[in-house]
Amino acid sequence: MRIRHLFAKGMVLWCVACGTAASAYALRILSRTGHDPAPLLGVILAFFGGELLLMCLKTVLNGDKKRKEEDHE
Repeated sequence: MRIRHLFAKGMVLWCVACGTAASAYALRILSRTGHDPAPLLGVILAFFGGELLLMCLKTVLNGDKKRKEEDHE
């Protein structure tokens, strides 16, 4: 049994989980110290969002090539 795009699905779950954990920790920092963690949180979420964007673009661009090859066969 082969699951299509298993790595991509795992990475999406990983990025969402890490982004959620970072957001929860940022809220904890804000509630305990009163310091605004927005700059650090922005960098962390931008990193995970960039990973998701690159993976999405890779899937979309490779999917078009695979569909064209299947149509020619």
